[in-house]
Amino acid sequence: MNLKPRFLLLTLVLALISSVGVWWSVRMLAEGIVEQWAVRYAEKQVLYDKSRTLQPLLREIALSRQLAASSRLRELARHPGDAQRLREAIAEMESYRHNFGDKSYFVAMAGSGHYFHNNAANEYAGRELRYTLDPRDPSHAWFFDLIRMNRDMHINVSPDAKLGVVKLWIDVLMRDGEQVLGIAGTGLDLSEFLRNVVEEGTPGITSLFVDHAGAIQLHRDQTLIDFASVSKRQGTQKKSLNLLFERAADQAAVRAAMRSAEARPEKVVSVFVQIGGRRHLAGIAHVAEIDWYEITLLDLDVLLPPHYFYGILGLYIGSMLVALLLFNLVLNRLVLTPLGSLDRAMARVADGQDPSPQLDRRGAGEVRRLIQHFGRMASAVLQARRELEHKVSERTAALDRLTKIDPMTELFNRRGMSERLAAELERARREHGRLGLLWLDVDCFKAINDGHGHAVGDAALKLVARSIQSQIRPYDVAARWGGDEFVVLLQGATAEALDALGERLCAAVAAATELRDEQGHALRLSVSVGGHLALPQESLDSLLNQADRALYAAKAAGRGRYCGSAAVTA
Repeated sequence: MNLKPRFLLLTLVLALISSVGVWWSVRMLAEGIVEQWAVRYAEKQVLYDKSRTLQPLLREIALSRQLAASSRLRELARHPGDAQRLREAIAEMESYRHNFGDKSYFVAMAGSGHYFHNNAANEYAGRELRYTLDPRDPSHAWFFDLIRMNRDMHINVSPDAKLGVVKLWIDVLMRDGEQVLGIAGTGLDLSEFLRNVVEEGTPGITSLFVDHAGAIQLHRDQTLIDFASVSKRQGTQKKSLNLLFERAADQAAVRAAMRSAEARPEKVVSVFVQIGGRRHLAGIAHVAEIDWYEITLLDLDVLLPPHYFYGILGLYIGSMLVALLLFNLVLNRLVLTPLGSLDRAMARVADGQDPSPQLDRRGAGEVRRLIQHFGRMASAVLQARRELEHKVSERTAALDRLTKIDPMTELFNRRGMSERLAAELERARREHGRLGLLWLDVDCFKAINDGHGHAVGDAALKLVARSIQSQIRPYDVAARWGGDEFVVLLQGATAEALDALGERLCAAVAAATELRDEQGHALRLSVSVGGHLALPQESLDSLLNQADRALYAAKAAGRGRYCGSAAVTA
């Protein structure tokens, strides 16, 4: 055989040997890239799904907690037969109905078993008491089970046969100390919630939520949801993760990842599993706010098919056939260097940084397209992350404002004022300052509401709020404490300044002429004001109590006047 054929044969043998080695190395490299990308993508996707789930739930949970803490509901629970308390409690429930996202609520009383409910269509107006819970009725078992569980808040997906709805229920215990008075909350339409939160438009991505037992609570396939899992007795078959993972090893790995995620709530735990014979990556996070686990399943064969990398082998073989001596140069220039930059760019994306400085654009063929795809994907992910963070920040600020500001008067509400009072008292103790507190009550406010309607009553409250704001200093704080009661906090106060402001507030409200009845006739308002100048090291309870006593002294003296706590003590 001539030298040329031998050389060609040797070249072919070397090329074949090199091709086998290259094939193996490229395959391992591609799988490594896929795994690294998938893990990082899963972390971002899980955090994104977690945020999407919490956004609509946090506001509803906060409102449900406020409803469960309502003093009027507690009074009704203690006195279920009192008609006046029943009317006041229903009015309270209805006010919350307009604030809930689903425009519906439910309240279940432990003592009487009364179950109250109304929906967005106001379908049960006048018939808010829907039925009485019966411990012998299996459909009512959820209520008694939640009472026995004694958890402050629980989220459950369950149908209500009597109401004819299937919802994601937010259940909050009503407590009086250690005593459980009942359960209050709201529900979100399951189909709409699944469409907005769980359903994922990206092929190859499936998101679901499970509880501690592995029972499926949310899934885009509603046939897999374990409805009313909280009421299922021990031994009852539940729709759990076992429906998704055929292999016992995968089931055990996912449950171990759930335990690890709960121990490290700030982390997303990833594990590779088999579903339907296909390789998936499961990203798992513990959503502590609702005590569920969020699981995102990524079908790697759909999201990043391995054949994307097969063209690299052809590029290597062609390069070796053309010039074997240039093999290493071509390999490094066209493949390894760009892939290394892609790996570093992935690391930058994982840290939330722009990957552009690390992306090497010199790749060719599939490698170049992969880099371009990754560059576009990374830009989209970072942009989505920035937008999500901005939205979360906006929603958090709005929620914080909602929980601390009275929407009618734009003053602090009781919660916001309580936090401010505690903070100012602490600062006064440190700086040896004095605080003054004025407690205002609108005289005969019930008569205004009953005689002229709630619209006039609301206008009266707004008028009092404007009168207060017109008289206080910019750095003083006013709040609607509840109902027709207002509180004003004076910083750096003196007894003279406190008394003077109390007198001015009485005069300002009495002089206001803007309030009109239904016929346009002017209505006069008056307020009774009690004031107290905090003593050094005085507690918040004492400060409120002293101001309240002064208020009652002002009312007892004939209303429409100011009384300081010093006069009451004297």
